Amino acid sequence: MAGNIAIFVTDTRQRYIADYLRGTVQTMDWKLKYDEAEAADLLNTCDWIVLPTPVAKIDKHTKIVKLLKEELIKQDAGKTTVFGGAFTDAWKTFLEQSGIACVDLMKLENVALKNARITAEATVAEILKYSDYSILNQKIIVTGYGRCGREIANLLKAMGAKVTVLARGAEVRKRAKAEGHVAVDFSYGPEEVYGARTIVNTVPATVLKEPMIREMHPDTVIIDIASRPGGADLAAAEGCGIQVIPALGLPGIYTTKSSAAVLAEAIRGYMGAEQDRKEERSWIFQIVI
Repeated sequence: MAGNIAIFVTDTRQRYIADYLRGTVQTMDWKLKYDEAEAADLLNTCDWIVLPTPVAKIDKHTKIVKLLKEELIKQDAGKTTVFGGAFTDAWKTFLEQSGIACVDLMKLENVALKNARITAEATVAEILKYSDYSILNQKIIVTGYGRCGREIANLLKAMGAKVTVLARGAEVRKRAKAEGHVAVDFSYGPEEVYGARTIVNTVPATVLKEPMIREMHPDTVIIDIASRPGGADLAAAEGCGIQVIPALGLPGIYTTKSSAAVLAEAIRGYMGAEQDRKEERSWIFQIVI
């Protein structure tokens, strides 16, 4: 059998991807139902492999990763395409050296934009969960003004927040100001955070440093959506009693069906007419790990 899809499920969003693809779905629990030989036979029937977003979620399952890589190496060149979000350097090197096609879903502009909008909604949920203050009329700091930072700032502004963007680039600050926000360089951070109760960090580098953290009100909550190492000096935050909430992978926690639909739409775009022809005899294996 050819043309099958294997989806490695690490969160609810990943499970729902199958709902938006064509084929007969079979769910397997790796730990309970399948041994390595059976899993290897299954993977050998698959032309498409869907890894988690971010791909790093699968890396802690070392036996599964080892088996998957061994089976990918065995397959004919060009047979298999591997999808995932935010491939690590180790995965990119392995796939390139093995001659295996891969698609980083988070590098697709349409996916990244839709994901940023969903992330913004989920960030609001995190603020409401952890902050003691209403968003309306609250001064909120957003660090960074990339896709996610921009969507978050604009959504908070629409909800009545007084948003201040901290960003290094002059052009970025100019854009933020044009969209109705206060925007300043990080050097003004200590002064700006003084009157805020919520900080949303989108920068994957330590930008919330001790001088800034010392000026924060004790009620301040930092919602850190950036990938590791995050944006806050955790030791300084602990010393000052400032709560830091690591909020990674929010689309995999909130609005999971909408998030899955975004990924599935992109995957189907690559499968194209080929999968449509195989619809009658294709299987989708959801491998829950």
